[in-house]
Amino acid sequence: MKTKELFQKEQSNKNKEILKRLIDEAFNNRNLDILEEVLHPEFTNHQEVFPLKAKKGPEVFRELYSAFFHIFSDVKADYTHIISEGDYVMARDFITGTNDGEINGNPATGKKVKFEVFHLYRIKDGKLIERWGLTDDLSLMKQLES
Repeated sequence: MKTKELFQKEQSNKNKEILKRLIDEAFNNRNLDILEEVLHPEFTNHQEVFPLKAKKGPEVFRELYSAFFHIFSDVKADYTHIISEGDYVMARDFITGTNDGEINGNPATGKKVKFEVFHLYRIKDGKLIERWGLTDDLSLMKQLES
C-alpha cells in the first residue's frame, strides 16, 4: 500500500472513532463531559431539532442531548453505517426510546419509538466542527400519535 493511501486510511479510521465516541460515550452513555474532546469550540449544528439557546460549540449538543434525555429517558442510538472520506464522516443510525417526557408542549405518550437519522460531520483539528442532519420526523410523529 502506498504511503498516501495508508495515511488516508488511518485518517479515515480516526475520523470514524471521533464520531463513534460522540454516539457511544456522549449520547448512549450520557457522558456529556467528553463533548469538549470531540466537538470543536466553533462547532455548528446546521439542523435545528429543537429551539436551542446555544448556537456554537459543545454547548449545542449538551443542550440538545439533555432535551433528548428528558423526552426519552432510555434513548439510545444504534449506528448501522459510519463512512469517512477526507474531512467528512457520516453516520446512519436508528434512535430508540420511550417517550416519557414532554415534547414540544405535548405530554408524554409512554410509547416506544424507533426512527432513523443521517448525520454528516466535517472535521477540523481532530474534532467535529460542523453537522448536517436528516431525521425521519414523520415516522417519529406517527409513532407518537395517540
